[in-house]
This record gives sequence, structure tokens and C-alpha cells, in this order.
Amino acid sequence: MKYLGVDYGKKKIGLALSDGAIASIYKTLKINGLNDALYKIKKVIEQEEIERVVIGVAESGESKALVKKFIKELKKYPKVVVIETDETLTSHDAKDLMLKIGVSKKEKEDSYAAALILQNFLDSLN
Repeated sequence: MKYLGVDYGKKKIGLALSDGAIASIYKTLKINGLNDALYKIKKVIEQEEIERVVIGVAESGESKALVKKFIKELKKYPKVVVIETDETLTSHDAKDLMLKIGVSKKEKEDSYAAALILQNFLDSLN
């Protein structure tokens, strides 16, 4: 089964992929609104033959409403199962991980956060 991890933001979406064991960073999409985000995510779902989309949701804050709206719309897409999971501290943890391994590119931060979101979810299945 193929999974797509998503760290959804207002201007960028971090993505990670997994076959169900280990999450790997994939890419960061620059987006211009909800419709653009949905179009680009659906394109990735088709290209990568994704079956499950795991989306990180914050406990609170303004980003929570933004992510919830994205999830609501993506759930209308019949080809995938959308799973919500807690993303608390994943962006912070992604920055720490990038520093430890020597990655300094800001644009990769979102895909690292997506990989942590997805890996935490996969670990919870075992």
C-alpha cells in the first residue's frame, strides 16, 4: 500500500512517500489557494498511485481551520482514503533533524515535516 504524508500550509505543502514501512521526503509544492492545492495533490496521487493520504493537523491555531477545509475537500476524492493525524511539533522536529544531518535548505523543511508526520503515523500502526 502506498502512503502520501502531507504537511499542509498556506503557501506550501510538504510531501513524503512510503510503502508502509519507512517514510521518505518527496517534494514541496508551492500553492496558490485551496483549488490549486487540491489539483496538485490529486496529480501526485495519480502519478504515484497513492492509496492513503496522511495529513498532519495541529491541535489549535489558525492553520487548523485551513487544514480541516483542505481535508474536507480532499475526502470528496474517491480514489484515496484520507487520514488525519496529530502534527504537534513536527515542524520543530524537522528543523532539528535537518540541522543534525546537515541539510540547510528551507524549502525542504516542509517535506521533512511531512516525512515525520507519515513516519509517526506508520509507527502507530505497529
